[in-house]
Amino acid sequence: MSELTIGRLRYLFETVRLGGVRLAADFLDVAPSVVSRQIAALEKVTHTPVLETNRRGAKPTEAGRLLIEYYRDHLDREEAVVSRLDALAGLSGGTVIVGAIQGFTDDLMFNVLRHFNHRYPDVVIELQLGGVNDVLGWLEDDAVHLGLLYGPGLDVHQARLREVQSSKQPVRVIVSNDHPLADMESLTIESLFEHPFALASAGFGTRKIVQQIEATQHRRFKIALETDHLIGLTSFARSGMGATLLPAFAVHDDLARGVLKAIPVEHKLMKEVHAQLSTRRGRELPIAAIRLQNEILARMAAFATSGS
Repeated sequence: MSELTIGRLRYLFETVRLGGVRLAADFLDVAPSVVSRQIAALEKVTHTPVLETNRRGAKPTEAGRLLIEYYRDHLDREEAVVSRLDALAGLSGGTVIVGAIQGFTDDLMFNVLRHFNHRYPDVVIELQLGGVNDVLGWLEDDAVHLGLLYGPGLDVHQARLREVQSSKQPVRVIVSNDHPLADMESLTIESLFEHPFALASAGFGTRKIVQQIEATQHRRFKIALETDHLIGLTSFARSGMGATLLPAFAVHDDLARGVLKAIPVEHKLMKEVHAQLSTRRGRELPIAAIRLQNEILARMAAFATSGS
């Protein structure tokens, strides 16, 4: 198996990642025939096809998936070794890539990254924001080191993911001080259907909860605004136009300043929601990522306390 080289595996990896031989060739700055020859060489070594191509692109066979997983593991180990060598040499730099739901942004920025940057000024943080499925995909594809997730029924036993920490963070009804619901200590699900809401787009944890509630209650929320940006949800509530649904940590500063109020909802689906920090199972993180992970667990409001 001496011909099963990392260089050849990269051609297969990029072909699958980009969706075709020609696209991989353009990315690697080689002729398409070079990519094809390297993939053919892998198939000769393994005695089995490693790639399936059709009009929709290129997909790995079962053998191809094993080779790609091996290649990713190699990249992870290489990154970890370089990180440790840098640490031995007294270097403190590196890059940490975090995938997160937008609701974590302020909590992460003000409570973690501000302190982390002061302590490790040479570490670059790349922050990718998206929905639950986006972050799960980034974790499984090793596109991020750490994933911050929020939603109902997060499966901590997924084959490729490992839960580092989980904290119950119920969904709250977020309103301005002059909203009709502002003086309520808690709310029933039935009371929510009478007021206009700004809701997150499909694919976000809170929207999945709304869809489940609508299905069981056989009623629809009054949606006045739908957006995939946290600022749109919070601005809607601050303006007094209506309410939105978010965990308390997502609007921590507005709550502390008394600009918004977060009201509990007496419903299981609203209560059984978790914030979760995850990594890809088996991945050896570089030192900078481990340090950031520890800072997240120690400083983020989403994990410091569990909501009730």
